[in-house]
Amino acid sequence: MEILGIGPLELLFIILLALIILGPKDLQKTGKSIGQGLTKLVKSDTWKTVRQASDKVKSLPNELMRQAGMEDIKQSLDSEIVQPVKNTRKSLDSWASESWVVGSSDPEKGPPEGSSGDPNKIVPPPPNEERSK
Repeated sequence: MEILGIGPLELLFIILLALIILGPKDLQKTGKSIGQGLTKLVKSDTWKTVRQASDKVKSLPNELMRQAGMEDIKQSLDSEIVQPVKNTRKSLDSWASESWVVGSSDPEKGPPEGSSGDPNKIVPPPPNEERSK
């Protein structure tokens, strides 16, 4: 939970500093006056204008895309390019998952013993007991 980018520990630290600096009686008066000031600010017409301008700025890129017809272009690109690429990737992934099981008749088994799962990796044969004697 963050309020204006301030976490709970930072807020506790600020309150503790205010308590030390102002003291308990002045802290209550200061808190009350800050609360009243914030209430006046939030209820003022200026604050409403600032909020409307902020909302307008946030929605501006989407509105400009809509006006320029970019939304249609984005949808056509998605249907013509992105979706076929995703479908091709899925089919390649499924093909790769089936083909990496070399030497195994059951795809659920996994790679053959002694292999790391990489079909291009060369694995040396196990040492012979006759050679080591």
